[in-house]
Amino acid sequence: MQLTSIAQENKVSSDSLRFYLNKAYDYNTQADFVKSVQTGRKLLEKAYQQNDSAYIAEAYYLLGFNDETVQDYDGAKEKYLKALKIAENIKDSTLIIDIYNELGNLYSQNDKKFEESEKYYLKALELSKKLQRPTIYFYINLSWNYLERNLISKARDYIPYLRDYLKQETPELSEDNKIINIANIYFVLGWYEGKIGNTNLGLNYLDKAIEITTKNKLYEEASEAYKQKALLLKANGEQEKAYDSLEKHVEYYTKLLNKKTLEKLQSEQVKYEVNEYERALATSQKEKELAKSVAASKNKLNILFIVLLGILIISIFIIYKAYQNKKQLNKNLNESNAELIKAKKEAEIAVEVKASFISNISHELRTPLHGVVGITSLLLAEKNISESNKELLRSLKFSGDYLLGLISNVLLMSKIDNKKIKVKPEATNLNRLVENIKSAVKFSADQNEVMVNFAIDKNVPPKVILDGKMVSEILINLVENATKFAKGGQVNVMIKKVVSEEHIENLMLRFIVEDDGIGIPDDKKELIFQKFSQVVVSKNGMEGGSGIGLSIVKSLLLQLGSNIHLESEVGKGSTFYFDLQAKLPSKKDGVVIQSDQMIDKYNDKKILLVEDNAINKMVIEKFLSPYNFKVDTITDGKEGFKVIQEKDYDIVLLDINIPSMNGYELARKSRELGIKTPIIAVTASELSEIKDDVYAAGMDDILIKPFQKEKLIKKIGKHLG
Repeated sequence: MQLTSIAQENKVSSDSLRFYLNKAYDYNTQADFVKSVQTGRKLLEKAYQQNDSAYIAEAYYLLGFNDETVQDYDGAKEKYLKALKIAENIKDSTLIIDIYNELGNLYSQNDKKFEESEKYYLKALELSKKLQRPTIYFYINLSWNYLERNLISKARDYIPYLRDYLKQETPELSEDNKIINIANIYFVLGWYEGKIGNTNLGLNYLDKAIEITTKNKLYEEASEAYKQKALLLKANGEQEKAYDSLEKHVEYYTKLLNKKTLEKLQSEQVKYEVNEYERALATSQKEKELAKSVAASKNKLNILFIVLLGILIISIFIIYKAYQNKKQLNKNLNESNAELIKAKKEAEIAVEVKASFISNISHELRTPLHGVVGITSLLLAEKNISESNKELLRSLKFSGDYLLGLISNVLLMSKIDNKKIKVKPEATNLNRLVENIKSAVKFSADQNEVMVNFAIDKNVPPKVILDGKMVSEILINLVENATKFAKGGQVNVMIKKVVSEEHIENLMLRFIVEDDGIGIPDDKKELIFQKFSQVVVSKNGMEGGSGIGLSIVKSLLLQLGSNIHLESEVGKGSTFYFDLQAKLPSKKDGVVIQSDQMIDKYNDKKILLVEDNAINKMVIEKFLSPYNFKVDTITDGKEGFKVIQEKDYDIVLLDINIPSMNGYELARKSRELGIKTPIIAVTASELSEIKDDVYAAGMDDILIKPFQKEKLIKKIGKHLG
């Protein structure tokens, strides 16, 4: 990190501003971000005390850099802008360049506001030229920026500078920044040459980028290079090589996803520790103020006691003082109540922030998972895949499906904690409910070599009124839990009618899940229903998964006014069951029966797909290819709005989060123009969070990523009639 924007001081003492600045950057380099933030705040406090604008600017830049490192992008932007305002006032050009570059990165990489990032990169480039500082970073960033927006003519102005850099003496490859620079230059040149039609030259550059990035484990750069190579090879008609490059892209994208997931978890831990530090500071300050208040109050009470002893005989004064004390007590109680109300509000805000974070991270995970699960499903459908590779693909798909289920369970648990779950009884076909559960648990059962049997008693009505979605979630969690502990055995799922004097007038159903597995000890039966509990129940140390499935079961049943019961014996298996009160549907409670038949070919039916993610776009196109649809694909919102006005389509598949114009705005403007084409929202967001906005914008249906081909085709068939 450059620290040259402030003149060197002759002496560096433990109290000097230079000392704190250097120490903070040392902690940042060592990845000790909490101490870096602590030291940075001390620097800021002392710089304000000394009214030193240069160090105030440096402190804000340092704190912004720490926020950016732990992915608090809003906090980083706020501090960078404060630092920029001060640096511009004192004309610290070196610091200004660094801030311009970081702001350009934030707007480009996180916000996708390329025009805003371009403004900062150009300012940094101009100032760097004046100061004769290195400019190669800005040539790379600007070229990348323009190619991302397909502005070839603007990118062309900077390509010569990139080529000139490569002609210079080859730098030592052990220098990380130069390695990344060279890899990015080869990637940008390959990307550019491909866009202007020089396919072979573009592939040559991309191969060089791939060689450097894979050698140095630069997963993000390698993933992007393989993706561009696949697109070039596909455009050049080399489908097999394009497919190989696409596989490599998926491989490195998966590594990047794992790395980013770990970094995200680490950054959240750092944020938590920083928040704890700030909370400790606030608590310490309050304790100091309280100590002063107590000391002052004690002195007042001593004086009052002496006065009261002297005028004990004046009863009216004693009564007056009693009244005053009561009044003060009421005031203190009111103040305490106000503090409690404030603390309650802060706790509620914290819960909302946690829920928002869980929702956002689930969206970020679901989007790449759609690519992983979708591509895996497509590969499994290929006939020329060897059985050994199919086994690997099945394992990959199981991992993707398991991760998706885990994400859904975490979201569900968050909703339960925030009391956002509502019981919605509706007409439910029990046979269809069982078929859906069979499909959901099939892979888990196959993995564990478990036979899952379903049975509905004859005296149980085929259609009843209850919350089918909630019951499905409960049974899926119970069955999947049973398959883990009954490997090679059987799991039986039964629905029975409870007949008793207590339930003569009402319909009471009992849902039973029993297995012949290893069983649960008596002292563990209560523990397994607690959140995140993983109980060792066998000699081989088998544990209970993520530890949230049975907790969700218990919480959902409480919502339904029921409870889970468990009977188990070690070595003989376990039986879980619960009772639910239901009603028989009236004629107005019709059950919607959806056709399970395979949808016929859709010759000449035209579909507009608006999707900016290359992997998701490829998966959807592959899903649609066997059905003879005519598919037009657009990656930009404004371009999609233009096309939907110019051409007639039978249906539109519309991603919500797309560049330049989001899906809500596109749908709303289309409806305002009188366009009646059915629009299906395709998104990785949680259904309950976007449902109202989707329908308010005029869209007709919702498809949540990731999804299987059959679900996509059924949705389309529903609207094509």
